Parts: sequence; C-alpha cells; structure tokens
Amino acid sequence: MDSFQFKRAPAVPRKISDIAPDKDIRVRLLGRVIDKGEGSVVIDDGSAKAEIITEQPAELGDVVRIIARVLPLETGYDLRAEVTQDMSTLDMELYKKAAGNA
Repeated sequence: MDSFQFKRAPAVPRKISDIAPDKDIRVRLLGRVIDKGEGSVVIDDGSAKAEIITEQPAELGDVVRIIARVLPLETGYDLRAEVTQDMSTLDMELYKKAAGNA
C-alpha cells in the first residue's frame, strides 16, 4: 500500500519586485523592517516594499528573512508569514557578494 506524504512547496528566494502571484506559492524574502502594525510588518528589500501579515514579532530597523505564502487576489496578492528569522547579525556586504549581487 502506498502511503501519501504531504510535500510542502519550496520557499523560492525572491526580491519583492519579482514576486509573481500566478507562479509563486512560497517565497523567501530578506529585508529591513520599516513599519509595523497590528499583525503585520512592512519590509523593504531595496527593490520594493511589502506588507506581510505575521504573528511573529519584529522591531523597526531589524533585518529579517521571512518565508511567506503568496496568496493571489483579484488585484495583487497578500503575503502571510510562516517563519520570521532575525538576520541582524548578517554581514550584508558579504551576503551580497556571495549571492552575486555585489
């Protein structure tokens, strides 16, 4: 008997400006928290800004990596965080160099 195993879609690294709600299911974003509200944060990754619905705390100015679900809407999309990681100790220059964005 074959056993069914649920497989989660991979979180693809994306810039906010490159998110395609018709193709992307889960994305991995890296950016700085520039605003926060009740149940959401706004991050800026240098290409664009995005509001992400989250229950996980983040402070203004923190550098975070967020794994989020992309929920397509009639006009645009919503992002719902699954995981938020504090990346404040990340050496951004070294990261950009390693990622080929230097």
